[in-house]
Amino acid sequence: MPQQTGPERTVPRRDSGLRAEISELFEMLRAYAVQETVGPLRGLGRYLLFGLAGALGVSLGVVLATLALVRVLQAEAGIFNANWSFVPYLAGVAFLVLAILALIRAVRPGRNGAAADLTAPKADEHATGDDDD
Repeated sequence: MPQQTGPERTVPRRDSGLRAEISELFEMLRAYAVQETVGPLRGLGRYLLFGLAGALGVSLGVVLATLALVRVLQAEAGIFNANWSFVPYLAGVAFLVLAILALIRAVRPGRNGAAADLTAPKADEHATGDDDD
C-alpha cells in the first residue's frame, strides 16, 4: 500500500477565481439587503397596522361620545327647545375641537420628553459590540 507523504495529499480545491468571488459578493450583498430591508419593513407594517387600528378605535370613540353629548343635551336639558335648538350641536363641535387639540398635544413631542424618547436614538443603539473594525 503506498504511503502518502508531505504535500502530495489530495486536498479539495476551492474555486478561487474571480467569477467565484463575484458570485460570493453578490450573494452576500443580497443577503445583507434582505436583512436590512425586509425585516424592518415587516416591523414597520406591524407598527402601522396597530397604529391604524388604534386611530380607528379612538376616532370611533370620539364620534360616539360627541353624539352622546348632543343627544343628552337635546333630550335632558329642557332649555334647548325652539330658538335654542342649535346649542347642543355647538357643544358637540366644541367637544370635537377639544378632543382634536388633546390628541394633537398627546402625539406631538413636547417638553415632557415622553414622545421624544420614542423617536430619538439612544447613544448605545448604534454600538455593535464588535471592536475589530
